[in-house]
Amino acid sequence: MSAPVFLDPDLPAVSAGEVVILTGDEAHHAVAVQRLRAGEDVVLVDGRGARVSGVVDSTSPREMRVRVVEHVQEPSSAPRITVVQAIPKGDRAERAVELLT
Repeated sequence: MSAPVFLDPDLPAVSAGEVVILTGDEAHHAVAVQRLRAGEDVVLVDGRGARVSGVVDSTSPREMRVRVVEHVQEPSSAPRITVVQAIPKGDRAERAVELLT
């Protein structure tokens, strides 16, 4: 099973062994909903190509500390695709997402 992935738009450039602190809604989801604990593997991404693989170091109700194992900066994919969708009625939004993916 792959490690859970969390979005951190402010993900800093870090090296192996450093600690990244995830806060806000993503941290709450990781700690309270997914019940991640110290020692579990996670992946943090910034949505712009940076990816940090790490291990949960410690948790609190609204914060998760991740010890970095690997930091990778992936190049942007080409071509870029942008999809625009009008606001659909009823259950058509779900159908639109199914068709796009």
